Amino acid sequence: MASARLSYDVAVLGGGAAGLAAAVSAASQGARTLLIEKYGFLGGMATAGMVGTICGLYHNAIEGPPRPLNAGFPELVARRLAGLPGCQQPVRHGRVFVMPYSAFAFACLADQLTAERPSLDVWLHSYLVSARVEADRVEAVEVADGDRRREVSARAFVDATGDAVLSGLADVALDEAPPAARQLPSLVFAMQGVDQHQLGGGRTVGVLRHLAQAEAEGRLPPGSSNLALRLTGQPGEAIAKLALDGLHCGTADDMTIAEREGRRRVAAVARFLVENIPAFRNSFLSHTAPQVGVREGRRILGRYRLTREDVLLGRSFEDGLVRAAWPIELWEPRKTGASFEYLEDGASYQIPLRALRPPGLDNIFAAGRCLSASHEAAGSARVIGTCLAVGDAVGRIAAECAGGRTP
Repeated sequence: MASARLSYDVAVLGGGAAGLAAAVSAASQGARTLLIEKYGFLGGMATAGMVGTICGLYHNAIEGPPRPLNAGFPELVARRLAGLPGCQQPVRHGRVFVMPYSAFAFACLADQLTAERPSLDVWLHSYLVSARVEADRVEAVEVADGDRRREVSARAFVDATGDAVLSGLADVALDEAPPAARQLPSLVFAMQGVDQHQLGGGRTVGVLRHLAQAEAEGRLPPGSSNLALRLTGQPGEAIAKLALDGLHCGTADDMTIAEREGRRRVAAVARFLVENIPAFRNSFLSHTAPQVGVREGRRILGRYRLTREDVLLGRSFEDGLVRAAWPIELWEPRKTGASFEYLEDGASYQIPLRALRPPGLDNIFAAGRCLSASHEAAGSARVIGTCLAVGDAVGRIAAECAGGRTP
């Protein structure tokens, strides 16, 4: 039983990149907005997963400077983040640009951006419990925090939960790949005291070869060589991302297994690096990401389903909201590293509003990785830069919907 009942114009469920953007955008339109997040900080995978680089902000190109794909909130975040400690200007990685950042800086910026909007309330440590649907509308949700439950009604709702939690509670049809066919999760960890001079000039490849040999000889757990390693530019620091083959993230039980096994594997890899690789001889594992990084979960079956062909052919739509250009990036079981399918240089595709709207409900919108998309298309559209752009657009539309305008 809810202990209190509150009413807003727009309620955003999930405070990741998409939810943050949607909430700030809706509040900037004057809508009284509520942002609900389960963690004690905002940012989603950008912070809880310690992704470390924002992908999807810029056009792809073999040469030339970075060109932003979308104006508005994505540009605002990039500009302000670049000036914070531990963050950098965009850097080129082959045909794409990424923006390195620190998770703490992202969380602090999210706090600042939300605090600057007087009509925006933020509830951290709060969990979605249920949804009440009447006719063709979501009327209210129930939110828990500790021993308190509150009912929140709103004129428009944004599902930015990552796994379509609100949509599922509202009986929206969902698209869910079998666990074994989903993209691999990863666990990010940080090593301090690394001799960076011994890892420069592409010498991280040699480290990966040592890991692969140790895994083949049974000295490391299976999957230990599926590692990406980068120097951050901070003295003595290296960030590693270990893909977790054979582990799934569909349920809380799955996540529990993945978190515990992920830490076991990371500890084994870190120990091997310290004991066998000269550059790591005096280093130590300082911390892991707060949670396993999830690349793929449940998605809505929307009024349109974005496809691989839409991405690679650079399709536009009458109801296109934002542009995206990140390649189709897939981390697949039993494969080392990711595969990439690129758009042509300078090309981009649009994400249509229909891919963010479930059929049969007029006041709920999806944002972030739970959009309606095929497995391959989601491999492009799920990245942080695109989530910022989609959330920004959805927030504006949700505010308009709350004001009585039909999308």
